[in-house]
Amino acid sequence: QVAVAGAGRAGPAAVVAGRADLESLLQADGGEQLTCGNPTWFYPVDKCEASDNGGGWGKRRRLTGPTPPPAACKDANAHAWCDTSKDPAERARLLVAELNWTELAAQVSCDIFAGVPAIPRLGVNAYNFIRENDHGLLWHNVCPAATVYPHVISMAAAFNRSLWRTVGEQSAVETRYNYDTGKQNSLFTQINFNIFVDPRWGRGQEVPGEDPVLNSEYARAWVRGVQAERGPSGVPLAGASCKHFAAYSLEGAGGWPDPAADSNRHNFDAKVTAQDLADTHFPMFRACAEEGAVGMMTSYNAVNGVPMAANGNLTDGVARKKWNFTGAAVTDCGAVEDIWRRHKYVETAEDASRAALRGGTDIECGGTIKTNAKADMEPLLRKAVERSFTARFRLGEFDAREEESEVKMYDAAAHAGVAYEAAVQGSVLLKNQGGFLPLSSKTRVAVLGPMKDATWQALGNYAALKNSADWSDSPNVVSPVQGLQACGLGDGLKVVDGGPYVCSMGDEEVAGFLTHSQKPDVDAVVVVAGLNCADEQSQDPDRVPYTSGKCQAGCLETEGCDRPGLKLPPGQAQLLERVQAWDLPVVLVVIAG
Repeated sequence: QVAVAGAGRAGPAAVVAGRADLESLLQADGGEQLTCGNPTWFYPVDKCEASDNGGGWGKRRRLTGPTPPPAACKDANAHAWCDTSKDPAERARLLVAELNWTELAAQVSCDIFAGVPAIPRLGVNAYNFIRENDHGLLWHNVCPAATVYPHVISMAAAFNRSLWRTVGEQSAVETRYNYDTGKQNSLFTQINFNIFVDPRWGRGQEVPGEDPVLNSEYARAWVRGVQAERGPSGVPLAGASCKHFAAYSLEGAGGWPDPAADSNRHNFDAKVTAQDLADTHFPMFRACAEEGAVGMMTSYNAVNGVPMAANGNLTDGVARKKWNFTGAAVTDCGAVEDIWRRHKYVETAEDASRAALRGGTDIECGGTIKTNAKADMEPLLRKAVERSFTARFRLGEFDAREEESEVKMYDAAAHAGVAYEAAVQGSVLLKNQGGFLPLSSKTRVAVLGPMKDATWQALGNYAALKNSADWSDSPNVVSPVQGLQACGLGDGLKVVDGGPYVCSMGDEEVAGFLTHSQKPDVDAVVVVAGLNCADEQSQDPDRVPYTSGKCQAGCLETEGCDRPGLKLPPGQAQLLERVQAWDLPVVLVVIAG
């Protein structure tokens, strides 16, 4: 989320004089206020390069080549479960009846990258239940690159249900396009709706906020958008799976609530009263169930002593029986292993596998169940696989496409326009002393700070354009400096190098900003501060927090890392103190969750 504060000079006496200066900046020489609103430069849409020459995105992002996945029921008489007059649950039961218990076990364990395996003898394709769609489809190296919308915490600030539904539907259109062209093997997508209980939580950027009503309304709109019908048969564009059920709002690597290195989301036991569960942690998941979401992901943590991956009282007893949730229950990655290895809830991996299945798990992200399944688990495995295949039948995987013609490309420019509109509606102006903002086109501005050149760092986590091979390779992302230049400040913009990095271990001196004499000859200063949204060197640092210097330094907020407090890193705070000493109007832009 981007928060902007326009501030005058420090001190009560200076504030009055500062306001007059701010007004003069707006009016001097007939200067017009900056007007920026063309999404073609905020989020330009490059044409995909068909050539494989060279390297880079032209080689990886291919428009041609992939083909639609084969449909097992292109011949409606191929199998009994191809009868479209039967409902998805009955078709799933008929298909699963043809599987032996080892095949069932394989269909329960989903590899995070490859998915569950294909069943060639039945014409069943491999399928991945771990596809992310928090603010746009997380799918690297495809052409066109998936649209990256503002992060959820920002779009929620728009308080606009139609916006949330539109973004959900557009992201589903892109999901369906990539599926129909054979670029990905799934239509089952995940989104985070947990409550932002503590502002230090590293994944707060992924959720609408701390209000159960807001989160629930967002969830309803999102599920309706993602699962909008795509044709006469009523098949959804894609599937929405809501995570993480339930009471999850802790990573653990930031040093709270327990500074012990082994206290994290993988072994944390959330002690929550029945009323707090009902009032705070359940409403958005109930909303998902009532809207017919095809999936629900359980969380790593335990709730009142029972790991969620094995918590039948909540998954079966509440979600399925009370809310009529009919989708597939999916675990987070490695959560079944956590049942015995980290929660110590049972003693062995086999016991953990059995506990997960009894607790209502249909799909585990990982391989514990597949590896440790036994023949006596067959009834539990069969029930789980029936539910996961019901979701796949609901999404139309096995039937021939209703349109036999070539898959049509979606309107990427229109999607980019909505992404821009979402950014505008979700931006938060915290303070505008003296009406200084918006800037005048005549204003001479110095821009500095560790995030002034941010590209992928400004996208937030779970963003598609952070290429896994080279994190600096993020096409079409406009940095704050580039945005200011495009707004018309090119001639009057002074980009100041130097200063602290985003990650500052301590109160070190800030190079280039030590004396008042180094004050730039400008009318105002824009400082772009913030936190990293990911550590490209250490994924999920909650397991091994010492591997992430950025997390230890308090300059990272992401999956696996909570921030230690609400203040900016020491180096950035020091930079702001030096800038304020220049006695110039300051615009502080904070890019953080």
